[in-house]
Amino acid sequence: MFPGRLSVSRTFGDIEAKREKYGGNPNVVIATPDIKEFTINDKMDFLLLGCDGIFDKISNSEVMKQAWVAAKRNYRQKDQPIHQICGNIVEQVMKDSVSYKTLDNITVVMIAFNNFKTSLADEFQSINFPDEGDG
Repeated sequence: MFPGRLSVSRTFGDIEAKREKYGGNPNVVIATPDIKEFTINDKMDFLLLGCDGIFDKISNSEVMKQAWVAAKRNYRQKDQPIHQICGNIVEQVMKDSVSYKTLDNITVVMIAFNNFKTSLADEFQSINFPDEGDG
């Protein structure tokens, strides 16, 4: 059995992965979810949820870094709706996962909170972009 090849979200029902009589290992695959609870406050910008295919190859901090890079790049475009900026962030995270050669499915959901646009505007003010003709 190769536990590293298992797709966690799928293995909750894979009897072959859990039962020894089918070649599985009951100590590798568990069906007990990891649940985290937190309070959303006014200072939070967004919540980004991704499946294991995203986080198998990319760390949390790298995903967040790429999310902000994509947000800033798209915020620079005039009259860009916030939902489109969020869509571009999701797309960038998915592209990064593919470029890191993830072997699993990739799903990303982003929920922007009220503070996101304010934080983006504040952050945008501190960026010096080269002119479009440079580079």
